[in-house]
Amino acid sequence: MSTVKIEIPEEFARSFGATDEEVVRNAKIELAIQMCREGKWTMGRAAQFSGIYVGKFMDLLRERGVGQIYTAEMLAQDVAYGLGRA
Repeated sequence: MSTVKIEIPEEFARSFGATDEEVVRNAKIELAIQMCREGKWTMGRAAQFSGIYVGKFMDLLRERGVGQIYTAEMLAQDVAYGLGRA
């Protein structure tokens, strides 16, 4: 799997956390939430990306008032993920 790296200026990065580890974790969570909000990622995929158990990720979505857009294609992706095929 290839990766993409982004640079976040310090003045913006610290809004995600005090340490580099917090910045990475929280920035990934925010990106995952936004991708769900836009219907681009399933909850399972977003939870996997952010490193959070899917139940906890669903709680985060609820807390943020993110409605759950869930298509048949997303269901298939989540099932594949759950079966280890994603």
